[in-house]
Amino acid sequence: MPTAGAARAVDWVARYDELSAGREALGAEELDELGLAAWFLGREADSVQAWSDAHEAYLAAGDTDAAIRCAFWLCYTLGQHADYVRAGAWMARLIDLAGDTPTARSGAAALLCRAVATFEFGGVEESVELSGRAIRLAHSAGDLDLEVLATMALGRSLVASGDPRAGFACLDRVMLTISTEGVSDRVAGPAYCAVIASCLDRWDVERARVWTRDLSDWCDAQRGLEPFRGECSVHRATVLQLVGEWTEAAVTLSEVTLSERREQTLENAVYGLGELHRLAGRATEAEDAYRQAGALGREVQPGLALLRRDAGRAAAARSGVARALEGGPAPRTRTELLAAQVELELDGGDRVVAERAAAALRDLADTFETPYLQAQADRAEARVHLATDAPDAALPLLRRSWAAWRRLDAPYDAAITRVLLGRASRALGDEEAAQLEFDAARTVLTDLGAAPDLARLERIAVPGARSDAAGGLTRREVEVIRLIASGRSNREIADQLFLSERTVARHVSNILAKLGVANRAGATAFAFEHGLAATA
Repeated sequence: MPTAGAARAVDWVARYDELSAGREALGAEELDELGLAAWFLGREADSVQAWSDAHEAYLAAGDTDAAIRCAFWLCYTLGQHADYVRAGAWMARLIDLAGDTPTARSGAAALLCRAVATFEFGGVEESVELSGRAIRLAHSAGDLDLEVLATMALGRSLVASGDPRAGFACLDRVMLTISTEGVSDRVAGPAYCAVIASCLDRWDVERARVWTRDLSDWCDAQRGLEPFRGECSVHRATVLQLVGEWTEAAVTLSEVTLSERREQTLENAVYGLGELHRLAGRATEAEDAYRQAGALGREVQPGLALLRRDAGRAAAARSGVARALEGGPAPRTRTELLAAQVELELDGGDRVVAERAAAALRDLADTFETPYLQAQADRAEARVHLATDAPDAALPLLRRSWAAWRRLDAPYDAAITRVLLGRASRALGDEEAAQLEFDAARTVLTDLGAAPDLARLERIAVPGARSDAAGGLTRREVEVIRLIASGRSNREIADQLFLSERTVARHVSNILAKLGVANRAGATAFAFEHGLAATA
């Protein structure tokens, strides 16, 4: 059997055709290989039948270990396809064959099947214990395939149990073993996909990028491969979108929608296309994609909410995100929803809701400790500071967020962060720095073709567009000058507007500079002359 580390090309089409042609005369080992070839080609029913026949043939020949191996793969693959009834039946068969004194190999196989089933039904802590025991037995039996699968199961369980550091260490060991040792192709495919999915579920895009490249190479070496091609392409498109290769990502996802049969993979591909359409301003195409993804069972938020926002339907956007968050989404979707909620609620919604969402995003970032999540949390917290007139607090967060996006080679997110840096610079009275940030963001967004974001940028980037008030004062500065004109001190203004004295002092300094007056008396006179003073 070729190994993943060797990456030798395997023509599964030719092998399947050759074995199928003489099926009636096949022995146990050839039936086992036929099951594998059918599995690689996506012929699931043929694969189950061939492995079932191989299982019986091994038993008839007295090869109980090989029969147990077939039972394991039937249990494992049926469980992966959520066919829990038949998977349970094969696990019972495996345990019966192992008897009262199972070998290390059969014991490891039984424990691993139980660990996977337990995990699927929410028994995360029990899955950790079962997977650990399976690893030890598989290692003592010298069965590298079982050891890798059990380590993968342990890693996923540890991540789900709230110990991502230990979990990802397990998953890294799995990938290293696949790359360097004699792991069979039968194990490499499920391991690649499960590990990459776990990485992307927690937005560990650095790991996902490395393993997606390796998975693509492995897929290319398997002629006729079906089970992982679609999932591989969706993972790859996620990475392509992040690094700004939107056209290639769209082509990749479109190819998946034309050939994929598995609904979960298909719904993710269609939703991904919707996101790319939305980012490019193709509203009709985005709407159609979201509706198709929703019909397949995919959560369509926050994509649909952001599309509604772009169409001026802010209330619908906010309610859509709130509804999706109530459903207890997985960490990956929850991250996207919380980031969107911060943005949407600060734009005419409920600031308290935005603050809670930003805090929840920070908790996720602290739990999983990935650069992507840290950058998201920094940006969300900075948005809250900007909305509460604290640009001095927002600025370092935005600089840290932008540096992380740049390290991740994520041009779109970096550009959006630079727009916020421009807003913070403007609020601090540095219009020149603001325009430099806006210009840098404009260049990237233009290259990407991010039409809606470009339109939003142009509305705020014009120097004179920041305020209609006399003297170019911002909304908050108008509130401050009105209180100055009423004779309030900085402390009194801070108490009334729920700001710090330091922030009020900065606003006063900016007001004096904008109006070209020397003191509070001059600002008071300006307020009365231009109708900004409070009326009795």
